[in-house]
Amino acid sequence: MRLTPRLIRKALSAVLLPLVLSIASSASGGGIAQDPEFQIRTRVDLVVVPVTVKRSGDRPVSGLTKDDFTVLEDGRGQAITNFTIDPVPLSAAILVDTGLSPASLTKVRGSFSALAGALSESDEAAVYHFDTHVQKLLDFSTDNALVETALKTMTDVQAAAGPAVASGPLATPGPMINGIPIVPAEQLGPPGARIPLTNHKVLHDAIFQAATDLDKRARDRRKVVIVISDGKSGGDEHSFDETIARLLDKEIQVYAIGMDLSFLTRRLSVLGSYAKDTGGDAFFVSSVDALEISYARATDEARNQYILGYISSNRVVGTAPVFRQIDVKLTGNGYEIRHRKGYFQAP
Repeated sequence: MRLTPRLIRKALSAVLLPLVLSIASSASGGGIAQDPEFQIRTRVDLVVVPVTVKRSGDRPVSGLTKDDFTVLEDGRGQAITNFTIDPVPLSAAILVDTGLSPASLTKVRGSFSALAGALSESDEAAVYHFDTHVQKLLDFSTDNALVETALKTMTDVQAAAGPAVASGPLATPGPMINGIPIVPAEQLGPPGARIPLTNHKVLHDAIFQAATDLDKRARDRRKVVIVISDGKSGGDEHSFDETIARLLDKEIQVYAIGMDLSFLTRRLSVLGSYAKDTGGDAFFVSSVDALEISYARATDEARNQYILGYISSNRVVGTAPVFRQIDVKLTGNGYEIRHRKGYFQAP
């Protein structure tokens, strides 16, 4: 029989593993099993769960400790091994729906300075707008002035007819301001005009692209999508379920600012679903003042969360990732707890 590398490894494992286990179990005191140079290493994956806690009246709760929290994964209790309340810098993908009603779009445009100002000096942000297609206006930058400039290029942006490529080698070229592309003047209507609303506003695609870009940012940052929209969508290449899966897999939270939604439709809005499933938050507003307050609250919440970490006691059987549902509970009543609903555990 020909000895392949696989058969050689299998034979060595059959001989050496029992020997290693025998030595480890028989050693005592200062023996070999206690030697830090002699260890059997296994894969250990830390599950990190950022948690926001509020009381009635939407008031954030501070001063909690690790002992106040209980974490369940698929219904099984997990030992919290890591706990911190230290603030972390943000990587924020800002998405602006330029297919809003004219009145709401005017309010959003008037709040851009406050949106840029809600970012700290250590945060970084990328800027996108979307309607019938998605376009990135600014790649991630820590320069708040540049972020504000990119946002203000949307002052005269109107929905462009026909599909467009947002990025890559086939991207649609156009004029630039400080390195930021803007919509050509010939694509703009008169002041205040816009193309009528259609059922082809690609909300899911915009969030999916933002999640893909955020995945490339440093792991020591809190990754968030800040989306300003009416929640309408249609004609997307990516579904809500696909986009949620991408967000959960990449540990990204959505903070949604809803416009043009009645009180009754807010509860059913997909914006609330994105926020709830990812552990973010949703704010439904109708004035410039409320918009500006929601920006500050969203970034403050995202930057200052309780961070719980644990090593899952569950193991994957097979070769495909398995979705694990997370449930965080607090001792006492009257709390609203926000956290991502789960994650995909790798084999």
